Amino acid sequence: MSAAGSTVRAEVLLGTLGSVLLGAGGWGSGALPRGVPDGVWGRPGVPLQCVGVAVSYAGLVLLIAAWWRLGTRVADGTAGGWRPLRRALWCWVLPLVPGPLLGSSDAYSYLAQGALAGRGRDVYALGPAALGGPLAANVPGIWHDSPAPYGPLSVAAARAVVAVTGEHHVVAAALGLRLLAVAGLALLVWALRRLAEAAGAGAAGALWAGALNPLVLLHLVGGAHNEALMLGLMAAGLLAFRRGRRCVGTVVLTAAVLVKAPAVVALLCAAAVSVAGRDGGWRRVRRVRRAAGIAAVAAVALVAGVAGCGQGWGWLWTLRTPAEVHTLLSLSTDAGHLLGWAAQGLGWGTAAGAMTAARLAGLLVGLGAVGYWVRCAPRAGAERATGMALLVLVAAAPVAQPWYALWAVVPLAAVSWRRLAGRGARAVVVGLTLVVMPSGQGPTWVSGPAAVVGGAVALAAVLWWVSTARPVPVPDAVVPRAAATTRR
Repeated sequence: MSAAGSTVRAEVLLGTLGSVLLGAGGWGSGALPRGVPDGVWGRPGVPLQCVGVAVSYAGLVLLIAAWWRLGTRVADGTAGGWRPLRRALWCWVLPLVPGPLLGSSDAYSYLAQGALAGRGRDVYALGPAALGGPLAANVPGIWHDSPAPYGPLSVAAARAVVAVTGEHHVVAAALGLRLLAVAGLALLVWALRRLAEAAGAGAAGALWAGALNPLVLLHLVGGAHNEALMLGLMAAGLLAFRRGRRCVGTVVLTAAVLVKAPAVVALLCAAAVSVAGRDGGWRRVRRVRRAAGIAAVAAVALVAGVAGCGQGWGWLWTLRTPAEVHTLLSLSTDAGHLLGWAAQGLGWGTAAGAMTAARLAGLLVGLGAVGYWVRCAPRAGAERATGMALLVLVAAAPVAQPWYALWAVVPLAAVSWRRLAGRGARAVVVGLTLVVMPSGQGPTWVSGPAAVVGGAVALAAVLWWVSTARPVPVPDAVVPRAAATTRR
């Protein structure tokens, strides 16, 4: 155990150093606000930006390397269990808390929408431009006139943060949102452990795949995204259903839907499992009674939640707002661009028509996958069905961001973390983590080379460390199992 503990300690220290560098580099390269005095998240000059990008990417590479090696230790049984990984999580999270936003400026949109709601304005009809002031000034221009695409509970949470910090304290408000995200992460960790234990999947592996994930650290903590709250509620709701507490589970999952609508997939899958019964059969009377009960509780919770948040039902009509932008991770949108180029070149139609057709096809594929996995949920399990349905939905959606992958990763981590520990799955996580600059903007002729230099230096240091590190002894408890596997 001592050998395993020392090995995990090395990974924890490496990841902590990476997190410190990532947070420190954010002071020069993060999503920094406008109109803030120098020294308090102030916007630096170009030389300091380059240094910040290099330092951030060096930290990101160290963090990824630590996560990768820690996953290997968990898989071969030398990580030492749940507690060392929980310690690693908070050692990696805390250095990111006081720094600027990383990977995205979306949190400024949350705050502007919360301030609008605090003034009694309709955030589902007005964009941040109607607010004015420093919060609106930090919202990316493409979203200035866009209504909020988030649920009323997300808007209410941002409104509460702004009510405490005030509309003119951008830094304090952003830190308030980050603390809210950390609270969502804490709820996620609590529920993820118990879900994994109930499923017999291994709590340490679930924590490694679902919470220590670099996407969680960079975007949910660093970017203060509302996915942290949605995923925490989603995991807690799935846990309640697994424990047979259907009413509690329905209320909690409905709350997750009121943060972001994709959580409805988890509610549908959990309800399908509950209605089917433990034996997987669909006895008519029990099925109807349970389905009616879950539907009634969900409807009451939904109406009560919307009324309590005071934002109305406009969010149901603004869910398509994110589709106004093009992201390289949207397969259907990318296909639409290629089809549009071909259609115009060959004279078969317009680029706009091709784009509409491709996005509609992607949406239908995603919705079809949701329907398929909801039907398969009694056999596959609510967590696996939720993860697979959301995985296809994200891949086929008209718009996708790197952190959207966590919608699928978190429920799958609770029951199938070993699949996520494969080299291919880990490589996808690494690619999604590195594809976004710390500022949330695309690379430039200045920031791109700085990121390459910083990442290359860190990678060289990691490779040197790996080549000089002593091999890790395998605990005695693991040896017979490995030997038996070899003999077979």
